[in-house]
Amino acid sequence: MSRRRKILAAAAIGAGAVAAGRVAGQRAVHRLELRPDTHAAEPFGSLRGLPVPVTASDGTRLYAEVDGADRSDLAVVFSHGWTLTQDSWHFQRKALRGLGRLVFWDQRGHGRSGAGPRSGNDLAQLSDDLAAVIAATVPAGTPVILIGHSMGGMTVMRYADEKPTQIIAAGLVCTSSGGLGVVTLGMPPILAKITHQVMPSALRAAGFGAPVLERFRHLARDGVRLIEDQIAFGPDASPAAVTFAEEMMADTRMEALVDLFASMTSYPQISACSGLAEVDTLVIGAELDALTPLGHSLAIAAKLPSARLEVVAGAGHMAMLERPATVSGHLGDLIERAREQVA
Repeated sequence: MSRRRKILAAAAIGAGAVAAGRVAGQRAVHRLELRPDTHAAEPFGSLRGLPVPVTASDGTRLYAEVDGADRSDLAVVFSHGWTLTQDSWHFQRKALRGLGRLVFWDQRGHGRSGAGPRSGNDLAQLSDDLAAVIAATVPAGTPVILIGHSMGGMTVMRYADEKPTQIIAAGLVCTSSGGLGVVTLGMPPILAKITHQVMPSALRAAGFGAPVLERFRHLARDGVRLIEDQIAFGPDASPAAVTFAEEMMADTRMEALVDLFASMTSYPQISACSGLAEVDTLVIGAELDALTPLGHSLAIAAKLPSARLEVVAGAGHMAMLERPATVSGHLGDLIERAREQVA
């Protein structure tokens, strides 16, 4: 396909998204306004720590923050999911403060981190990025707990496979060790099959024309809220949390959004989980997760017979925002077990 045709294809995708988004957005606003909201007054994204600049192996600028910077007894490093930011751990950041040196960072192309070269939008590079974050934010010799949600969990698993130094525990929340290319997203099987057949060429066109799509995406944000609500969350999710998730997606660079999705769905096996075989690992799955269905958490647990598996009832992919007390409680238990281990 010529450069001109690729750009036109990307523009067509963007225009189609706008048209669908405006129609769907009216339904999204109506649906969300009718739902009770226990987190309507929650100041999402307001928690801040000590900023720490990080330079990735390819020179990309990454952004990290540290809570409890005076602590060197135990470090807990949080890696967020695709199209999110470190602020997706909002509730856990509140609940777990004081339990150690807490490190939060924005993955490349997300939040306050730089985009870097497009060749770096791959899970292999994200593992190197996590290594750079740990080197910049965790004192040498400090035991490390790695916690990751979705793409962040994949980053953790890849890092553990390649660079397991200092890891004493891990928490994997709503993530996958491979096979995402066949996830149905809740669609009927035949529609899911067609989608997976068309998706590769659509992503290539979208990736080529990412700057064009950036001009369209803000016009369809209400529609994106509907998609977030229906696919990423469970049926009783807080409308404020859904809106916050959409805001984080809107801040994700289009190149990173497209390229990293393609990377995650192209690996038949993201990780064999061998790097976590001797590590106290907590696997948290969500009953209604359509993006990394519960079977993916079960598959990870099967690879790690000593892992603890917890299933969050009634929650979707964004379990840490939907059932914050439950997820924070499980992670708090993991941290306390690790503390006893190094005491």
